[in-house]
Amino acid sequence: MSLKKQILIFALSCLFFVMLFGLFNALVDPFGVFGDVIFDYYEYNMTQNPRVAKIAYIDEHGDEYDSYIFGCSKSSSYPVEELNEYLDANFFNMFAYGGDLADIEKMASYVIETKTVKNLVLAIGPEAAYRFDSEEDKIKDNLHEKVDENINTPLFWAKYLFLNPAYSFDKIESFFSRSYLPDSTNVFIAETGAYNKSLRDNMPISDIDSYYEDMAGAEFDITHSRPMTYIDEAVEAVKKIKEACEAKGINFILIGSPMYDAEIECYSVAELGEFCVRLSEITDFYNFWGYNAYSHDARYFYDGYHFRNCVGSAALAYIFENDEVYVPEGFGRLTTKDNVIEHIELVTNKDSGTKETLTKDVPILMYHALTEDINEASDTIITVDAFEEQMAALKENGYTAIFYADLLDYVYRGETLPEKPVLITFDDGYSSNLTLAMPILEKYEMCATTAVIGVSVGKDTYKDTGVEMYPHFSLDEAKGAYEKGVFDFQSHTFDMHNNSLDTDYRDGMLQKDGESEKHYIEVLREDFSMSREQIEQGVGNDVFVITYPHGKCTSLTDVVLSEEGAIISVTVENGINEILKGLPQSLRQLRRINMTDSIGGDELISLLEGSN
Repeated sequence: MSLKKQILIFALSCLFFVMLFGLFNALVDPFGVFGDVIFDYYEYNMTQNPRVAKIAYIDEHGDEYDSYIFGCSKSSSYPVEELNEYLDANFFNMFAYGGDLADIEKMASYVIETKTVKNLVLAIGPEAAYRFDSEEDKIKDNLHEKVDENINTPLFWAKYLFLNPAYSFDKIESFFSRSYLPDSTNVFIAETGAYNKSLRDNMPISDIDSYYEDMAGAEFDITHSRPMTYIDEAVEAVKKIKEACEAKGINFILIGSPMYDAEIECYSVAELGEFCVRLSEITDFYNFWGYNAYSHDARYFYDGYHFRNCVGSAALAYIFENDEVYVPEGFGRLTTKDNVIEHIELVTNKDSGTKETLTKDVPILMYHALTEDINEASDTIITVDAFEEQMAALKENGYTAIFYADLLDYVYRGETLPEKPVLITFDDGYSSNLTLAMPILEKYEMCATTAVIGVSVGKDTYKDTGVEMYPHFSLDEAKGAYEKGVFDFQSHTFDMHNNSLDTDYRDGMLQKDGESEKHYIEVLREDFSMSREQIEQGVGNDVFVITYPHGKCTSLTDVVLSEEGAIISVTVENGINEILKGLPQSLRQLRRINMTDSIGGDELISLLEGSN
């Protein structure tokens, strides 16, 4: 074979492998630039580079949306579902890492020019004037060529065709190993463009010391300074976006996003004030910068730079004047050019929000059955005399029994709790709760909640085994107690509170060995649905609490059941709960104190007040 033929074959072989290489990257499409026709895994693509993947996504799905929110990753904490309701819209969250206003202005201009847009929300912080027109990673931090005329189109597409195949292999691995919960490779919800915070928004939160320990590495101790070098550029970008909206008749809303105290202190008061003044000259804006009750407490933040979704909900409630959602005093101001100087003084006042107390210690007492026979007393059975002594002690020391619904009112609407609240709870649904405990509760003007095991309602034998057990009350009996206002009833599962008599045993609500995640989730949903339906139809009260059998659960359990409407989850872990206004996570995996005959009235009060 001649040398010329050998060179030609070699060249054609190289061309073939280059084309195969490009085809592989195009089909796997780890950044979503080619339409992701094989995997349709935009959660991964957006995680890699939201600037590129979101433009590609809305070009495919743009007819599903009529409104957009832009900003840095903080902007993900404004729930699009709530924006949709407030503005009768269909929002997509276009936030990008870093929130560089140079990039945001280009992305917003593209959306305004190519999509039908009814509302455009721009949410920014002082970081918009600290960083401008920077690109730290040419693969994961760059813009889509469609939005930037300075990008060379052929080179852009070639870059993603012939990038390192490791990106594609990583996507394939993530696709086949992904689970229901988000992980580091897929942190977005493709349909909304927002972060998937299902895991982070169901983590149990109580005392601040435990939170710091649990969130180690979350950068709450911010010490560096952030000079606002690009105020002129940032203001000009905001002005361009507003003018583009006005030209198209688009409703434009500017929000100054909330910050944690340590982040506020990164900025010069003078520069922060100047930025506020300059923005107010362009448009009125809703300003949540500065110190307030939320900014003082790290538990309202995922880390030192990102506020929780509940804080975003409070901001939207302030903007749209929703009195049904708790908004702390001094949180948010509609800033205009006429009041901006006054607002700057309030924003930079470190004492803002310190007058309002956002926390309440709430003990939950855990009982099971009562007995009149002292010989039957155990860790789960208490005598009538001991129970009465404990109730009398609570009454004499100023404690007021509440229902779980009172916690919802406190957290979601900021309503007042008694000075000394206590929750009295019973597990399982034993008849003695009504026959023996209820008269004592009435005597001392107390109320209680029983967590009901659905399959045991009205029975005195265990399921189909014929084995005798302590009798359980019927739905009719429960309804009578509920109508008297003494008891309400919540879920202890329908049929997931197993013991050694169960042939198909499950340990608490944990996933069984070898059980698929999909099946496990289906079982959780079905069981809670059956339990809720049984109680709501048979008794009458709303069911929104899950008390975990033996206190056993996982993050997946908690996430799935919260999605099903179990707003509060309860364990058997010992301790007193610190409940926070406006922070639903403080209602997750609540702790309780197991009550026995050995705890006298004085000891009970000592247990409760020693932790307050």
